[in-house]
Amino acid sequence: MLDSLKKHSSFRILGLMTGSSADGLDICLVEFTGTDHEPSFEICFSTGIEYPATFSSAFRNPLELDDDQVSELDQQLGQWFADEIVKLDLRFDCIATHGQTIKHEPPDFTLQIGDPSYMANQFKVPVIYDFRSADLREGGQGAPLIPILDNFLFQDKKEDVLSLNIGGIANITIIPSAKNSAPLLAWDTGPGNTLIDKAVRTYSGNKLAYDTGGVLAAGGTLNSELLDILLKHEFYQLTPPRSAGQEQFGLTYYKQVLKELRPITDSNFKDLIHTVTVLTAKTITDSIQSMNSLYSPKTMYMSGGGVLNNSLISFIKDELPDIKLIPVNSDGVTESNKEAFGFAYLGYCHLRGLAGNLPSVTGAKKSVVLGEVYLPTV
Repeated sequence: MLDSLKKHSSFRILGLMTGSSADGLDICLVEFTGTDHEPSFEICFSTGIEYPATFSSAFRNPLELDDDQVSELDQQLGQWFADEIVKLDLRFDCIATHGQTIKHEPPDFTLQIGDPSYMANQFKVPVIYDFRSADLREGGQGAPLIPILDNFLFQDKKEDVLSLNIGGIANITIIPSAKNSAPLLAWDTGPGNTLIDKAVRTYSGNKLAYDTGGVLAAGGTLNSELLDILLKHEFYQLTPPRSAGQEQFGLTYYKQVLKELRPITDSNFKDLIHTVTVLTAKTITDSIQSMNSLYSPKTMYMSGGGVLNNSLISFIKDELPDIKLIPVNSDGVTESNKEAFGFAYLGYCHLRGLAGNLPSVTGAKKSVVLGEVYLPTV
């Protein structure tokens, strides 16, 4: 089956992405035509599907799960993926799924769940999954993986550009122009929405999942003392390649933040939300301002849920007055489907035998094809 598929001149690949925000599943169906890293493509369909409460609650704090819970959720999530895709009535040749990250401790260990067997057997197509482990085997971070897509989508002939994704964790990509021989670089800058979302849930008694439009942050003021404490986190002292997750900025860390401020009143909580929003903005802009003189970008393309937080974007703009901020929206790739499109693209690279990692980004010893394949068995 797989060998026959690889002979096709084009593939329809269903890309699936579930990120560290743990809010749901992003789906993007893409038809790729080509044989190299720059195929032509058409986006045939994309959507987002909200997680059931049991999933979102478990995946927001994955390090709290024991082995039995992880095993059970692996099966349940794989079945849920298959059930939701059935409802869409789509035609595709292959599925490329990121899965839900439970633990990521590079360069030793990474685990994304969502058993691929259910999808493979339901749709009778190959499922490409476990995209991070091959990079880890070469000593890399296994993240970020989307920069190779950033280069494909955004590289300019004359100008260096930036790509920023603000999911649960935020990451930045520096894409040199075609005439700039400097390497493409990328790294996780720190928390994206994860601390903001946790603060909003605490404030609202779990009635709100995130700060819609950044309204709550706008109603608070900066606690400079708390911000100074948060900026001392050891992660910000690491030089790239670096990647972050719940291990650095999850529930355990959030509880430490609460102990520092001990919010009680409505005003206290809004100050907390404002301050962790500024933290996200500042760690992003500090990363950008740390670039060396080999790069001189004037444009930054933005994606991820954080783009919809007006307060966050305003804080970033204030610190980067010379850089134009543009939400991703080109050829059907948008701020909301870019990551799912990215894993469809990595699935295309796998089928074509093309490397999916960038050693300059992940720190791997060499470029390798990413992903494992599960073939239907029934």
